[in-house]
Amino acid sequence: MLEAARPSPSPLTQAATELMVEMGYTAMTMRKLALRVGILPGSLYHHVDCKQDLLLNVVLDIVERRKQAWANRAQPQDLHAYVRFALARQVALPQEEMILRHETRHLHGRHRLWLERAMGQLAEPLHQVIERGCAIGQYCVRDTARAAVALLAIIESANSLR
Repeated sequence: MLEAARPSPSPLTQAATELMVEMGYTAMTMRKLALRVGILPGSLYHHVDCKQDLLLNVVLDIVERRKQAWANRAQPQDLHAYVRFALARQVALPQEEMILRHETRHLHGRHRLWLERAMGQLAEPLHQVIERGCAIGQYCVRDTARAAVALLAIIESANSLR
């Protein structure tokens, strides 16, 4: 199991995630989501303002679960462990990858700013691993933020090689 127990996402977020994986963000309608959750379509707007907010909630939930899963690991938190963790997560939870890689393109405006912050949070654990390695002389990296982004891109590209 990749992550420690944590409160599950709200039924609305979970259902939205499932629908996005099954049919994609553009084909998912609020009416289909309401049907999946078992509420009236108009009642959805008591929980979320718009479909963009819903997508952002799904993405933020994925980011939070990944961060918690990494933080809850008992194994050493070095670069090798991070790469193994990220690759294992891609295999175990391909729906997360699909949403992060394909559905986030639908976000715009203020939602895009939230997405950029969330993606920065995903890079933070790797950034810390690199900084710790630099501090003990294990790595010689001038710009740890760039190195983290480059490593994440390499890890992400591994998914397309499967």
